[in-house]
Amino acid sequence: MPFLDPDEGLYATIALEMARDGDWVMPHANGLPYLEKPPLYFWLTALTFRLLGPSEWTTRLWSALAVLGTVLLTWRIGRRLYGEGAGLLAGIVMATVVGNALYVRKASADQLFVFCLTLAIYGFLRDAERADRGGRRFLLFYLGIALSVLAKGFIGLFPLLIVGLGLALVRRLSWRDLNLARGAALVLVVAGPWHALVAWRSPTLFGVYVLDAHLLRFFNARRYVEADVPLSTLGFLAASFVWAFPWGVFSLARPEPGRTPPAHWRPVIVLWLVLVVGVFALSRFKHEYYALPAFPALAVLVGAAWAGGRDIGRWLALGLIGCAAVGLAALWIGAGPTAGQVLDGLAELNAYYRILRDQKVPLPFEPREFGVLLQGLGWVLLVGWGLATVCWARGWRPTAFASLVGVAGTITLLIFRLLDVVEPHHSVKEVAQAINAQAAPADVLVLEGSLSYGGALPFYTRRRLLLVNGAVDYFSITARLPEARGVFIDTSEMQKLWEGPRRVFLVAHRPFDRGLIAALPSASVHDLGGHGGSHLYSNR
Repeated sequence: MPFLDPDEGLYATIALEMARDGDWVMPHANGLPYLEKPPLYFWLTALTFRLLGPSEWTTRLWSALAVLGTVLLTWRIGRRLYGEGAGLLAGIVMATVVGNALYVRKASADQLFVFCLTLAIYGFLRDAERADRGGRRFLLFYLGIALSVLAKGFIGLFPLLIVGLGLALVRRLSWRDLNLARGAALVLVVAGPWHALVAWRSPTLFGVYVLDAHLLRFFNARRYVEADVPLSTLGFLAASFVWAFPWGVFSLARPEPGRTPPAHWRPVIVLWLVLVVGVFALSRFKHEYYALPAFPALAVLVGAAWAGGRDIGRWLALGLIGCAAVGLAALWIGAGPTAGQVLDGLAELNAYYRILRDQKVPLPFEPREFGVLLQGLGWVLLVGWGLATVCWARGWRPTAFASLVGVAGTITLLIFRLLDVVEPHHSVKEVAQAINAQAAPADVLVLEGSLSYGGALPFYTRRRLLLVNGAVDYFSITARLPEARGVFIDTSEMQKLWEGPRRVFLVAHRPFDRGLIAALPSASVHDLGGHGGSHLYSNR
């Protein structure tokens, strides 16, 4: 599948420029410094490009590997705290949470961060009852924290909050037991150099990285106008439940009591789940995927509950009522969904469609295909959950669990089909191929609007872009840097370029800026056709 913008194309372009130019300190996109995210995902992807070549799958590889690593760590945590059977089920639960169907194949730092956070918690739980490890005790915990910071920024310190409250609650370790001096040194050695080098090279962008990307984002008060439309608290909790389906239904089911020393640390898992969801629920800026770091904790709790079986029947019955209601509604709405209903549904699952809805832009798709997917979801909920409930009632517990795995797998296939439907609108690969087929080396490529919505163009065309009216969002800060001179142009500069001696290709997004096209000399505006969500024009 081509890169889906926003985000994926930027990640690919940043990694490509890093691998090509050899600047491993300051990430760049289209030659512009990019400090919205720390560099760990870019480093790993750039190394993969050098080994295996740049492509869609090598860009997404580290998301998939990170999820696989998280599944294995979840299995180990569940086995340590709840027993062998619970660990195995926890790993399966983590592998089949439906949210992973999307984010396992999306180039982003989110799954890498989830893995690093899980590594930190595993490192703590592994050594909590191991005083014999001496100077090596908890070093894996500190390494996970350092890598979390390099993957996602200062939110990577989350394990300190989780473990700190866990220590206060369980009271089986003193602060002296935590190997703090060696741990702090390890965090500084791993995560400190990059931050110090970036702060030295670009104090302006480092200030944006520290203040805007972390503190001000939490309060939705960034110093520049951000196009993203965050979810409400209720919408975030609902989206988190959807992404955790089908296993989130059992999040309150009770496991069997623990009788081993490691079982004393079970409250850490509950704190992990509650703190991640709670902190982001309190944040004034949140997206639907912000609960992903809580999913390993959820998987451990659900795996333990299914291994014991104490409350599963009750929650299966309640889930059947909910699935019946939602399934019947999906069948009814899916028979003839309106464009407004489809846009509202997509808006609860993706920020891009919240932006379209907020700007009152019409749905860019025919609703009929979404109706087919919605009806498929309805049948999966009715049949799959009903089968699991019947199997449990008959005493076929493994079959009931397998039925829910089947529900998750089938919904995964529906999500893949949904990606196929929306892909033409979110990908610039087709328009890039049209440019590559016609453009000469000296021709100029111009993108209308933000680079976030055409970030894959430099990757697919291997060209630097000019950005007309593109000094928006994060790039409104970048546009003021010396490196950005000549990259950002306004409408009047675009007019001069269009009338100049060089051939110019203009890529415009949907919804198109008709004012920009109208400002160009009509006799020289050659419409080269639509390509998914983009339109291509040329002055020759």
